[in-house]
Amino acid sequence: MREIIKNLPEKPGCYIYYNTNNKVIYVGKAKNIKKRVSSYFNKAHNYKTTKLVREIKDLKTIVTVNEKEALLLEQNLIKKYKPRYNVVLNDDKKYPYIAITNEKDPTYIYTRNYDNKSKISFGPLPDGSSARNILKTLERVYPLRRCKGNLGKPCINFHIGQCSGACFKEVPQSYYLEQINNIKKVFNQGAEELKILLKGKMQQAANNLQFEEAQRLKEIISHLNFTTIDQFVDLSEDFNKDIFGFYFEESYISFAVLFYRNGKLISKDSMVFESDIENLQELFESFVMQVYQKNMMPDLIILPNEIKRDSLYLIFKEKLAKNQDNLGTKLIELVTQNAKEFLIEKLKYKNQKSIVNEELLNKLQDILNLPSYPYHIEMFDVANILDEFVTGAMVVFKNGEPSFNDFRKFNIDIDEPDDYHRMQNMIYRRYQKDLNKPENLPDLIIMDGGKIQVNAARTQLDLLDLQIPIIGLVKNDKHKTEYILNFDMQKVNLDKSDETFLFLEKIQDRVHRFAISGFRKRKLKGTTKDELTLVKGIGPKIIEKINNTFNNREDFYNLEEKELKQFIKNEKTYTNLLNFLKNKKKK
Repeated sequence: MREIIKNLPEKPGCYIYYNTNNKVIYVGKAKNIKKRVSSYFNKAHNYKTTKLVREIKDLKTIVTVNEKEALLLEQNLIKKYKPRYNVVLNDDKKYPYIAITNEKDPTYIYTRNYDNKSKISFGPLPDGSSARNILKTLERVYPLRRCKGNLGKPCINFHIGQCSGACFKEVPQSYYLEQINNIKKVFNQGAEELKILLKGKMQQAANNLQFEEAQRLKEIISHLNFTTIDQFVDLSEDFNKDIFGFYFEESYISFAVLFYRNGKLISKDSMVFESDIENLQELFESFVMQVYQKNMMPDLIILPNEIKRDSLYLIFKEKLAKNQDNLGTKLIELVTQNAKEFLIEKLKYKNQKSIVNEELLNKLQDILNLPSYPYHIEMFDVANILDEFVTGAMVVFKNGEPSFNDFRKFNIDIDEPDDYHRMQNMIYRRYQKDLNKPENLPDLIIMDGGKIQVNAARTQLDLLDLQIPIIGLVKNDKHKTEYILNFDMQKVNLDKSDETFLFLEKIQDRVHRFAISGFRKRKLKGTTKDELTLVKGIGPKIIEKINNTFNNREDFYNLEEKELKQFIKNEKTYTNLLNFLKNKKKK
């Protein structure tokens, strides 16, 4: 390492640390790469940093033009590799939004992937079902386009008053502007007008003895109270600010953020990391950057005075508050109190439950006697009914959190109708492509099942000459996890309330749901397959064009050959279609 450090550039950029398995364990940024990396090896550190340094076996650097580029690159690398020793926000930290698409006939969408290309977005909204229920309410009361549009006839949602009518007629833009203004009032003014309207309808339904409808309207009204998070300060309607704070105790740092929109505290979030206070600046910068990689920017971001603003200012410019006024100080005190309460609540159960995932995974390593820390876990399951549409699924957890971008589904079309061969097929396909990329291999493989499934996986790893621990999670007759089959084929029984057992059960539930959803989609696709997909060269885009151009399929099928050739311009595809239509007429 000393020899490597001697030749490092004294320029801004990022440095990437690797362990013995060539896995990325840490990504950092620096104004001067050589100076920053040297500091890891020439002075004493806290426990966690010392542990990191001991694991470093190699490093790579990427030079950037300036510090701003280094900061942006660092976040992209963290997002890509999810290194063990970085602060990594779970994918679930994509907060919910309700957006209106930027189209001639706009429609509502519920999303956790904020997109500034939308006409307008509202959020971030509180987690849970409230956001979806708010969306359902808006669709009923202020309808936009609810169907694909241009169907040539009214859709079912138009008949029940929940579509603008873009399915069969030209809708004036004035209609959409009025609806969007009404929607803005819901979010900007606390939905008071809408609540009054719905309360009137609720009372009318009750008077008509329509109690189920009255109850439905009551529930809708309750969902509109999404801005009733405890609020200790009254703010103007143009107050769109995010307030960040932290609290440190017992080698843990807690971060918190409050999201204010239109003067209302609409959402808040907190996280805890195991670290020394000396790493505060670096951790805090990473936390703030990751929040805005996935979410909407406010008008202003307010940070505590302890945090230096130099690096973050390069990214956020005027959106970063330079000085705190009296109100800012009051809000920082509020968010700090939130961070403190969140950490104290975690510390209460320290003896019974891990505060951070690292503690949980260390415990799992000890229980299963694993050769390495199980940072990267992959679990497999298979779903099918009557041996049709057999679908395999793999879920991936990194540092105890789901890594959704790494989830995979496998269409398994083999002659052998049994789980053993299906698991073999899936395992071989998954790992043969990464034989020369050890950094992509997991630290632990979990099979949904017992000896049959574990042995199936083991035969394929032996074939590929891979040494990865494999365990099985065995269910009882009620399809509940009963015990663990470890890689020595020994039963490991854990208390059903033990956090490690609950963690493994969580992974098992996740892969089972993922497998079932993949199977259902495949089955639906198989049973509703468009006959034109049998024609070589015709794909979803051409079929969509046909559906949008013709009122029905027969109009397309009855085209003259010259007209058909104008529509299908590719010579081979045209010939294939012509043969298909001739065979169809013969039948």
